[in-house]
Amino acid sequence: MKILVVLMKHDYGIKERGYSYEYINIYLPLCDVYGNDNVILYDFMSDFNSKGKKYTNNRITELTKELKPDVSLFCLFKDQIEVDTIEKIKKYTRTLCYFTDDPWRIEFARKWINHFDFFSTPDYFMYHTYLSEGIKNVLYSPFGFNSNIYINKHSVKKYDVTFVGGFSPYRKWIVHILKKEGINIKVFGRGWGSSKEWVSQEEMVDIFNQSRINLNLSNAISYDYKFLFYSFTSPYSVAKILRLKKFREQIKGRHYEINGCGGFQLSYYVQSLNKAYTIEKEIAAFDNVYNLPGMIKFYLNNEEMMGEIAINGYERSVKDHKAQNYLKQLIENTLK
Repeated sequence: MKILVVLMKHDYGIKERGYSYEYINIYLPLCDVYGNDNVILYDFMSDFNSKGKKYTNNRITELTKELKPDVSLFCLFKDQIEVDTIEKIKKYTRTLCYFTDDPWRIEFARKWINHFDFFSTPDYFMYHTYLSEGIKNVLYSPFGFNSNIYINKHSVKKYDVTFVGGFSPYRKWIVHILKKEGINIKVFGRGWGSSKEWVSQEEMVDIFNQSRINLNLSNAISYDYKFLFYSFTSPYSVAKILRLKKFREQIKGRHYEINGCGGFQLSYYVQSLNKAYTIEKEIAAFDNVYNLPGMIKFYLNNEEMMGEIAINGYERSVKDHKAQNYLKQLIENTLK
């Protein structure tokens, strides 16, 4: 088995930002399953930034001609890769496009789905939407978590409530509400300002392990009038809202990662979350931000309940949601 993986090695192609989600959760798990010698990485963004679009696309064609991989898996970003390149390489390999956000990047996904032999979606409802439209080359592949990186360290808890994730106006508003209610929340992530911390992959895993409550917060567009009124006082937030294109939520890798570390997770509710985890048994969920402070206080006062949910969520993750298993199944389905 030989697999060519075409993705960005670093977050948004910027080395200083560390490894990308795709590298950690797609490339590395594939290496675990098929071996490093059989999984060939092509960091297309590095060549695109240094040598240009034409060179990058020619290199993809050359690699597939030379290697003739059984599967060539692509994680697209924007317009760095050309449609003609995908069509050319079909003579040498089976092509697979791994989508991470097709539920809201609909136009982008629709542009590509007919040019690959197969494409995957992590969203259960999108999967059935494609099928209902007669689209046959779709594969359902949830994110899962890299079980060699997201591990349960059984750490002593040092934080009451944490959130790890990039800044968004909606998330800022939620944090504001929680602090007004006297909740001691610690925020980590890019864009929050000098008073907040950016953490490495290893530090993030430690935070998941060391937190009594790990929050998972939406960053999609919200039209709550109180949120809009609050955000309009900040030019930076207004600019972020105007640029935001994410109009619906989906299950994210973070849902699996927190539980894979054995952390107690309190997440926004999203369709099909209950297919991944049993709510109130393996994960906690809120459907209204105004109820969130009360839920946090309730769980902080019920340590035993939190512990049981965290253990159940961890055991379910290890049993059903390893990225290694999902990707193995995805490759096998691509070759059928």
